[in-house]
Amino acid sequence: METAAYNYYDILEVSPHCAQHEVTTAYERARTTYAGENPAIYTIFSDEEARDLLKLVEEAYSVLGNKTLRAIYDEKLVQAGVRHEDLSYETLKAQSQIHVPERANKPQQGKIEYKVDDSFEKELLSLSDWNGDWLKKVREYKKIPLERLSEITKISAYYINAIEKCDPTNLPAPVFVRGYVSQISKVLGLNEKAVCDGYMKNFKATLGQ
Repeated sequence: METAAYNYYDILEVSPHCAQHEVTTAYERARTTYAGENPAIYTIFSDEEARDLLKLVEEAYSVLGNKTLRAIYDEKLVQAGVRHEDLSYETLKAQSQIHVPERANKPQQGKIEYKVDDSFEKELLSLSDWNGDWLKKVREYKKIPLERLSEITKISAYYINAIEKCDPTNLPAPVFVRGYVSQISKVLGLNEKAVCDGYMKNFKATLGQ
């Protein structure tokens, strides 16, 4: 299924003129509708179709849930002769102005500079028991202020702080927490899957799951 062939607003069933919080609400609704734990979905779609639909929902939110990508997407939607591939998440991301901090020993324009600690880097590579304390350590090690991380990821600083404290009382459902941790991991230059798996294991333990 070619996700770029679909209009992301249609996928989330929202108006192109809707407020940003409406996009999030629509995503949460669609995510619940097409999730595997919703038995009603299988009366309409096969397992594969449900997975494809969920993939479309995730991609739509990756674009519309990010103010920068959404702005680029909106501009392209009204252009004559725009191709489907020009509207894909990967293409839009490549054209965005979002800069992810990279490993560096010297200043680079538009990049965040930090001194590389090889022993700490090796420790991170072997770490599997990820938790909020470790995410905070990495953020501070790479000298990324909480507000800056919020600006880059478009995740509320309130939520990032709660994630670092592993405080479920101030966070949404686990599926959204995993998405937030995934975005944070990318910005911090970490192994996304390893961090998400480790963090969510600890997070669910705090929920008694």
